[in-house]
Amino acid sequence: MPLSALLLLIVFLEGYAVLSVELLAIRSLIPFVGAGTDTVSIVIASVLLPLALGYHAGGGIRKKAGGLTLRQRLLVNWLVASAILGPALSYPFLDWLFKSPYMLAGWDNRVALTVVYTAFFIAGPVYLLGQTLPLLSAFFPRAHIRSLTGRILLFSTLGSFMGAVFCTLVLMTWLGVHYAIAVTIGCLTLMILLLARNPVSKEGIAAIACLILALVMNNAALLQRYGIVANNRYHVAQVEDLGNTRLFRLNGSQSSAIFHDGREGTSYIDFMEQAFIASPLPGKRKILVIGAGGFTLGDHDTQNEYTFLDLDPQLQSLAERTFLKHPLSPNKKYEPVEARAWLNRTAERYDVIILDAFNSLSLMPEHLTTQEFFLQIKSALNPGGVFAANIIASPSFADSFSVRMDNTLRSVFPHLNRQVLSSGNNWSAATANIIYSYYNDPSADPVLYTDDRNTSAFDRPLRGR
Repeated sequence: MPLSALLLLIVFLEGYAVLSVELLAIRSLIPFVGAGTDTVSIVIASVLLPLALGYHAGGGIRKKAGGLTLRQRLLVNWLVASAILGPALSYPFLDWLFKSPYMLAGWDNRVALTVVYTAFFIAGPVYLLGQTLPLLSAFFPRAHIRSLTGRILLFSTLGSFMGAVFCTLVLMTWLGVHYAIAVTIGCLTLMILLLARNPVSKEGIAAIACLILALVMNNAALLQRYGIVANNRYHVAQVEDLGNTRLFRLNGSQSSAIFHDGREGTSYIDFMEQAFIASPLPGKRKILVIGAGGFTLGDHDTQNEYTFLDLDPQLQSLAERTFLKHPLSPNKKYEPVEARAWLNRTAERYDVIILDAFNSLSLMPEHLTTQEFFLQIKSALNPGGVFAANIIASPSFADSFSVRMDNTLRSVFPHLNRQVLSSGNNWSAATANIIYSYYNDPSADPVLYTDDRNTSAFDRPLRGR
């Protein structure tokens, strides 16, 4: 292969590796810190700033700096990046890293933990990879410098494009996040083998060893020890059998449970089924469930019509095969679509809308917490319809989220009910499942009682009604 073509291939692979590392870090962190703009922005910053600093540092390195030639410098940079990124992006390492501070010191600040993780395990490797372009430019012929710069930037950007599209839409979807990580380390390994004068040199052997380590840390057999049954671009899905209970987790959040005594659903699922779905009234009701989880809500209901919304196209087949152990009944359908997009385009109106959506642990997707979203839900309710939401918050309003979520819901839904499902002390700062519910009555009475005009004695319901 001509030297220029080989160098441009390396530039392409470097562009792919950097962009895929950014996306893989964002995706791998979701089960532990969520997908909020705060943590995502930290990951993006931990890539962009070190990358820029790497460009600057690479341009100032001399041909024999520190006793290393430019070729040796590049090989060392790529080896160090491979050795760190392979394990650091893996689920077992992240599970250990994010659980240890809480177990040892009760520390679970997700933003701070994200900063620590990206500072130690993402920024350094990206800084080293950022030195690639200025260092490689020394190997190109010096003539036609403008044309050369244009080609280098073109191939680097093409690599980044493939990192954005191929890594997410193909590898994460069809092979899984864990194998997408291995492919990225494979790109770094190939870069080392292409630049090394002898593929069986110590650098080449070390590169292959790093690839083997990445494969060991990111293989399906190891993930099965954590109960992981799927690890795609949407979810880390886990099924855990505890003897008398089978749990279904998505991104670390306990989405559903089946008890071996025949009960299905956790306590809040049972509550919502009894309070808002079970009814002696005849006829079918149309029910929209935002956040499908393990599809246990209404599992034994063959009368009402259910539409479940979530993002993962594989979620229904996954839940049926590994968790429910049976297919959904014909009165239920699953739509793999974002909730707000569905509400924007559908003309359907529903008798019951259930919101039970989390992207990790107790964190709701940010776009499903806004006043505009709840206005969409309200407009999709039939007159007399019911909206119910499961919110994990403080019973005593001990944090800003609990207060502001309550404010937001009440700004859209008047006469809102708030039911705390907790067996503990509701005055504590601990969180609990809180069920908000709203009955859509367009003729709701806006009259207030005042000292001047008070009809409360006549408005009371009859005793026993």
